[in-house]
Amino acid sequence: MMPRPLLCCLLLALLAGVPALAAPQVKDKDVREECEQDRNCFQPDCLCPAVLPPGGLDLADVPQFVVLTFDDAVTELNSDFYLNFKDLKNPNQCRITMTFFLSHLYTDYSMVNELYRLGHEIALHSVTHKSDIQGYWRPANETVWQQEMEDLRTIVVRNAKIPEEDIKGWRAPFLEVGGDEMFRAIETLGLKYDSSWTTLRYTNWYEETIPALWPYTLDYLSPQDCLVGTCPVDSYPGTWVMPMLDLNDNLNQPCAMLDTCQGTGDELLSDPDAVEVFLKRNFLINYYNNKAPFGLYVHHSWFYEGTLNNTEARQEGYANFLLWLGTLDDVFVVSLDRVMAWMKNPKPVSEINDVDELSCSPFDPDTNCRTAYNYRFNSSSNIPPELFEVYMKTCTQPQPPYFPWLNNPYGIENIPIPPGST
Repeated sequence: MMPRPLLCCLLLALLAGVPALAAPQVKDKDVREECEQDRNCFQPDCLCPAVLPPGGLDLADVPQFVVLTFDDAVTELNSDFYLNFKDLKNPNQCRITMTFFLSHLYTDYSMVNELYRLGHEIALHSVTHKSDIQGYWRPANETVWQQEMEDLRTIVVRNAKIPEEDIKGWRAPFLEVGGDEMFRAIETLGLKYDSSWTTLRYTNWYEETIPALWPYTLDYLSPQDCLVGTCPVDSYPGTWVMPMLDLNDNLNQPCAMLDTCQGTGDELLSDPDAVEVFLKRNFLINYYNNKAPFGLYVHHSWFYEGTLNNTEARQEGYANFLLWLGTLDDVFVVSLDRVMAWMKNPKPVSEINDVDELSCSPFDPDTNCRTAYNYRFNSSSNIPPELFEVYMKTCTQPQPPYFPWLNNPYGIENIPIPPGST
């Protein structure tokens, strides 16, 4: 392998020839000027879309961030899996941190509280997570998006005892980007970033001459390709886009979520070495190019598909990949809110602890959820009519008379939930 300092120099020379990212033309009476860093866009509140790291840092000094996210409910069935990684450390001896995009149904809020206490980020993924993409999410207006975000935030704050200001991020169900209607809701609620927007073009592997896209703010029109849903054309100053870089699966096809990555035969089901090699291959494409944040986005169920064949290959391969990352002194596995903090205040690897969000105390804070209350709701408590009963574990009491849901986040109103609400 080429010596890394030489490789970095060659890559910087290559990237220097990459033209500025041009915004696509839109037929809009309010066509904005293109973003130009330090002319009409200034850190920390504004950052132009770019394929070079922020702050003018040399590539050799840039930390490689790895982002692990998990979508949907945190439950008693998956919480042990998440806690298995609590002893893994970054090079600065801080615990690795992950981002959990929560949906409401079946979530154990006492475990959400524990994950937050251990330093992980809790973010939003809707109350209902309805499976009706064409009839619900695709035509959703700002009111629908805002209600799904705001009511879930209320539920999480109350039941998991997490400060509202620490809930910063959003991911749309099924990655169905909701265009300006969704981004207006994000802005109205004071959320800080979206992590729903996939990119194939800016991935370091799809087109050799186009490096991966770094996070940026939506002060100006984005050049990012729009693969799923409807992407915004209006300006949202200070709202961050955390691009989801498509992976390259073993059939040479793109996959935004690990759940959709394919291999030949059952290699990604039954062979832990194949899983590890697949993850390493994608990581190294990124690491030896422009070191844009590298994400592994997944649902917990992906790790258990192979158990039908009496194998836990995906769990083992994933864990081994994380252990291997721990041998690299410039790789930091951190939550999305911490990546955003570094983007606002970029520091070289040698000064990473100067970014407060990336430093840590040697001691975890005391829990503020000393008792977990397990509440049962049935049809008389206005649960979704498709269900017989629902249990909800929470850090608060008393039990509300009705199941907390959309338009009723405290569960204090007698509002029947219509069929098809899940």
